[in-house]
Amino acid sequence: MRQLKRGQGWTGHVAELHPGAVLCALLDTSGERRESLVTVRVTAPLRGVVLAPDLYNFRLGRFEQGKYHGDVPGEQMERVDVALRAVLSL
Repeated sequence: MRQLKRGQGWTGHVAELHPGAVLCALLDTSGERRESLVTVRVTAPLRGVVLAPDLYNFRLGRFEQGKYHGDVPGEQMERVDVALRAVLSL
């Protein structure tokens, strides 16, 4: 299985709620969400809006059934980091 790390995009069974060891932010791909301080538009590896307030834990095993799409570019991850810090009061 691919090593999990910050900034990766996944789809599939990963999006189901299960307690676990990896903290994930959901990605809305509907195109209906606006960007704000706590929502960040990303264009790669998937197009959508990262919902920083919607954080969930997943077991590592859930990623074995998901599809890896690639890494979010660094400049977009920096904006996601800002949103996560705002949501978590860091």
